[in-house]
Amino acid sequence: MTQLLNSLVGLLSAHPALALVICFAVAFGEALLIVGLFVPSTTVLVGAGTLIGVGSLPFWPIFLATVAGSVAGDALSYWFGWHYDQRIRGLWPFSRYPQVLAQGEAFFARYGAMSIVIVRFIPGAKAVVPAIAAMAGMPPLRFTLINLASAFPWAGVHILPAIALGRGIRVAQLADPRLMLLMAIVAVVLVVAWFATRLAFFILLPRLDRLRRALVARLSLRPGRLSAGAVRVLENRDGLFVTFVLGLLVLATLRLLVGLLAALLFAPGLIRSDAAIAALLEGLRDQTVTAWMAGVSMLADPQVLVPAASLLILVFALRRQWGVAGTVLTAAAASATFEPLLRALFRLGPPGHVASPAVGNIAEATVVFGLWALFLARPLARRRKVAVYLAVVLLIALIASARIYLLIGRPSEVLAGLTFGAAVTLSAAFLLHGRDIVLPRRLLEALFGVLVVFAVPLHLATATPRPMQVYGIARAPVLLDRTEWLAGGGADLPPARVLLDGDYGEPMILQTDRPLAGIVAALRADGWRQSRASQTDSLLGAIFPTRGQLARHAPWPLTHMGRTPVATLTRDLSGQPGRRSVLRFWNSGVTIVEGTSRRPLLLASASGETQEPVTLGWTAIDPFKLDASQSSAIRSGLARALGVADPGPGPIRAPAP
Repeated sequence: MTQLLNSLVGLLSAHPALALVICFAVAFGEALLIVGLFVPSTTVLVGAGTLIGVGSLPFWPIFLATVAGSVAGDALSYWFGWHYDQRIRGLWPFSRYPQVLAQGEAFFARYGAMSIVIVRFIPGAKAVVPAIAAMAGMPPLRFTLINLASAFPWAGVHILPAIALGRGIRVAQLADPRLMLLMAIVAVVLVVAWFATRLAFFILLPRLDRLRRALVARLSLRPGRLSAGAVRVLENRDGLFVTFVLGLLVLATLRLLVGLLAALLFAPGLIRSDAAIAALLEGLRDQTVTAWMAGVSMLADPQVLVPAASLLILVFALRRQWGVAGTVLTAAAASATFEPLLRALFRLGPPGHVASPAVGNIAEATVVFGLWALFLARPLARRRKVAVYLAVVLLIALIASARIYLLIGRPSEVLAGLTFGAAVTLSAAFLLHGRDIVLPRRLLEALFGVLVVFAVPLHLATATPRPMQVYGIARAPVLLDRTEWLAGGGADLPPARVLLDGDYGEPMILQTDRPLAGIVAALRADGWRQSRASQTDSLLGAIFPTRGQLARHAPWPLTHMGRTPVATLTRDLSGQPGRRSVLRFWNSGVTIVEGTSRRPLLLASASGETQEPVTLGWTAIDPFKLDASQSSAIRSGLARALGVADPGPGPIRAPAP
């Protein structure tokens, strides 16, 4: 899919004439009588606008081709209505579905000439009303004027907002090249999933059910145990088909778990991505949200999970259903040991707070709440079962999100815990399905009510230390002795800007523990301009085009390890109008220690930005990669301004005097 998307964008970028033909054709087809009932142009035109925003297609040719296609389609539909008049009623699909024309005629009778404008924005109806207008005797000149006047805003409504979307994707693409591709893949997957679901529900499932019955009828005529076993599965006797599906789900979750563990072992970018996401969340922390998230996370504490699991085991043990009690005990014990074992094997520490037995375990929470849902939903009707399962899935998702937000667990670790917990829960469901389990429904519901009403609030009220005392504080800084740093320490710092997916951006060219104000003053004296734009201003400026000189444009909203820059300076590139270099300073998260003095270690990266014309005096800013000579000039100028030597490869070190 990745290769297909890249190839499609590359094809349209290399052959804009093909995009013009496509936009004209879909706009023409949607406006054409009968054909327009089956041609959805919105998706294609929004996609074209997005590609304009990304920079792969020109604006005016695409816009005018869309307008021309819409005008031509409506004009031809009007001609059909004028030429054939009432004979159109005998054409398919109007001959079979006369209500389509009847509804269009009622709409035209109510709104008159304005209906030509209104139906522009109603897919399907726009393919009928122009012909009805001709059949009703609207003069050709009047129709043509309305047709032309309404085509421009219709094209603008489809394309202009999509250009802003494309600029947003462009920001994501250049700030993190993989993110645009991920967004495109997610969008395609969602669209495909929507249509696949509808296709499966209305077409495939009924046909598969007929096929299943046909197979059962054919296999029933064949002797042998294999045929008899297949018939039992296909007819879902004793729940065999559900057992088969559960087995497949167990294998699928185990396969996903193995993939995650392999990524943790062999993909260092995943660990960098965890750290970047943790730093980003730390910068976005809010005291109120932190308090709520801490309360949600406490639902996975042992003070809640141990009583919840123990109650289930006790209920089935008292009824001498030792197999069920043993399954619950084994599942809970296995899930409780997963995350500690995972951290020990991969030497993973939490990204922010020290792990302790009181922190809880997402795998264990998934299993315990999943098993409660399994038993509570077992005697219920299908609709209520779905409601119970959905509520538990949302609860577990909230707990997982809280653990990531509070820096208790790394995103990859939390995902691994969720996957393992799901595999264990599905395995328990697989083992228990079809067994003769006597469920004390009233007792289980009462015990669950006691758990919710008393045990959980009691833990939330009496927890020591208080959650905000643990999670409401920032992470402790990483300390590095100044002598050790000057001797080459800090080599484990990222050599380049780290994106949210763990990949590298432009290299870091400076390490310094000097005060930021002094650095900015020295660089301003050397011709650099400090940007006062906020990250929001930078984001809006990167998405929406603006007017004015290059110096008035805010720099791009880049991040390093999830952090925003502490200072951004720009300077025009000599002899290259419309281009500038951008110097960004980042907090490394490391503190340099010298006696009783502590100073943050700052990093700096350099990138380029260019001013590109959009239309009618509007321009947009796009980053570009600096070449070797440009990077060398920035390095030497930075070293000269700070009064230090440029060592060549590797970052410049500028210690405080």
